[in-house]
Amino acid sequence: MNDILLTRRRKVARFTCHSTSQKPGVAGKLFSALGAVNVSMIHFFNADHGDDEGDIIFSVAEKDCEKAQEVAERIRGEIRAESVTVERALAILSFDLEETVCETVLDTMSVALRSLSSRKVDVKHISASRNRIFVVLPDRDAELAAGILTNALKDDPIIHPV
Repeated sequence: MNDILLTRRRKVARFTCHSTSQKPGVAGKLFSALGAVNVSMIHFFNADHGDDEGDIIFSVAEKDCEKAQEVAERIRGEIRAESVTVERALAILSFDLEETVCETVLDTMSVALRSLSSRKVDVKHISASRNRIFVVLPDRDAELAAGILTNALKDDPIIHPV
């Protein structure tokens, strides 16, 4: 029997600092400023748009949204971000995957995305390691998504297109 466990559902706000400078230390300035006001990031990633600019995307607990927004706007010029957008009412689902039907991380993410998209769940971000999967999505879809993923990752056969 496969063991799949929803370990956490967290309400978050996701920030995107658009077209920031790609120089070393830019993300560090942002993250240091957030830390100085006791805001912890739940996850972050960088979307590269070329040699000179990219987006810095990060999530914080919903309770820290206002503080994080103040910080991002305050240092926007310093990190040369064109703008900062905030998406609220999101959730991060975290699953421990003791054993799944999937043989690889890519298989795990493919099954998860296929299953969620078939039920019209809008995934904002997904990441996985060998034993864990994280999905960022609208909070209103979190319960539905938890059920879909639990069933899909336990029972869904991997069918590779020919």
